[in-house]
Amino acid sequence: MTTPPLPWASHPAINHPPTGRAIRRRVLRQALLLLVMWPALILVPLAGAASGNDRFIPVLGMVMCTLVPVLLPLNIWAAVSTLRMRRMLSPHSWQPVECEVIPAVAHGWRLREFEDQPDGREVRVPAILRIGDSVVTAAPFKRYVSTRLTQVWCAGHPHQGGVAAEPGGARPFRLVRYKGPTSARTSA
Repeated sequence: MTTPPLPWASHPAINHPPTGRAIRRRVLRQALLLLVMWPALILVPLAGAASGNDRFIPVLGMVMCTLVPVLLPLNIWAAVSTLRMRRMLSPHSWQPVECEVIPAVAHGWRLREFEDQPDGREVRVPAILRIGDSVVTAAPFKRYVSTRLTQVWCAGHPHQGGVAAEPGGARPFRLVRYKGPTSARTSA
């Protein structure tokens, strides 16, 4: 398995084309959700109810009572996380960091299930990585990495809010300390 060449160390990681594209897509997606979809989701039933059409009132109640309080904060949290990642990638360059993929206890069955498969399918498990003495994972959402992964590209400090990506830099994710259980065979 060949890894893509590491970009120049003097350039910020955000200037690496695959990384820049991924971050721009995330920022655009979060901005569209916040500035276009949410106002439309609230204003369309509100305008229908204001026009005297009674069938929009249950829709307005459902939107206001269920979707907005639950999904809007989640959308704002994802947007803030994306902007934090962009802020971390802007001054720092990609650096290769040795890591070990640690299977979580809850996902150990995946490794046993595919370990001896003759067709060579790649097993992807939640990104729980041992970097040095620390165990870190992806935030704010779960990411999956190959069990064969031995090195990640890291921008910033890997133990304190850094950003990591599989070699190539196309799918960056924030790193946070992992607090869950890990399998006994790799915990030492």
